[in-house]
Amino acid sequence: MSQLRTVAVAASLFALSLVVSGALLELGVRILLGPQVKFPRRVVEAPWGLRINEPGANYSHHSPDVHVRFRINGQGMRADRDYRYEKPPGVRRIVSLGDSFTVGYEVESEETFSSILEQMLERKDRPLEVLNTGVSGFSTAEAYLYLERELWNYQPDLVLLSFYVNDMVDNVRTRLFELRDGVLTPVEETYVPGGPIGNYLNTNVLFSFLSEHSDAFSLLKERLTYALKRRMVERSLARVTHPAETSSAAASPPDAEGLYEENLTVALLDAVAASCRERGVPLLIHSIPYEAPDTRALVDALPARFETNQPGVVVFRAAEVLAPHVGRELLYWQQSHYHWTPLSHRVVGEALAEKIESFRLID
Repeated sequence: MSQLRTVAVAASLFALSLVVSGALLELGVRILLGPQVKFPRRVVEAPWGLRINEPGANYSHHSPDVHVRFRINGQGMRADRDYRYEKPPGVRRIVSLGDSFTVGYEVESEETFSSILEQMLERKDRPLEVLNTGVSGFSTAEAYLYLERELWNYQPDLVLLSFYVNDMVDNVRTRLFELRDGVLTPVEETYVPGGPIGNYLNTNVLFSFLSEHSDAFSLLKERLTYALKRRMVERSLARVTHPAETSSAAASPPDAEGLYEENLTVALLDAVAASCRERGVPLLIHSIPYEAPDTRALVDALPARFETNQPGVVVFRAAEVLAPHVGRELLYWQQSHYHWTPLSHRVVGEALAEKIESFRLID
């Protein structure tokens, strides 16, 4: 009995020390570094081998800039209701594809450009649905396969594909496709960072709670995530730089200007365009600019080598409609992950609606 008490006391002291250490670490981070960005990534593996938002998840994002709620429907979309594959009679449907800008990090669901677009285009005589299928960290490669493997089932009348500058690096990181002798070639069937472990951590109650509320935990997670992403990119680039060492099939090496990432992205955009043309569905490519750190100027990074005059393809450059607001109003949150403010989403959503109307992309 005495031995059991000793073990119990030791275990209690150890648990207490962990709690005290954690509390001191949390306090230290808040005092020395201030509030951290607490954005839990409730992203899990989908049956089609890619990442999606955890179906049915309900959680919050906190930062020095914002506090917003996330509600994910049963299909992994940011929405308050579920959608059937088959469209209701008379309804037009837009599938909105992209990364954290699309899903709407740092804004409420009704403030996203996809929601604004739906509000602008929906009329009594023409009901319309915009399905926000954005997933944080998504690449063009993942968006293309998501469309091919799942989203065509929703019978969209228009595909809205958003592009951001980091998509080019992410396309390499996923290793879903490579350029081999200049030809887009499938490589991996699936891409789920961390596999089963990642799924467990992203859905674990304790992990999710800490991601949503703990500054110290969020800081550590951010640093580790960045390091892992960088390592994955380096390994993927090494594969195409030294194909003989990594694969029996020769991938196209980067050219003299180091434009492999750009060329791969162009090939993927072409693949999305071809998939849409095959089904007679227009493709609207939405190019999201990034804000230059020093000047706050907006930089459009859509690859110049992408042929924008392809049949069935319309390009919308958000920089053109946001430029008049530069220096006058806040377009990107400055104390978190530099996503758009509600103003930017509203301006872009309204302009996207005008673009769709002017080009008659939807009947």
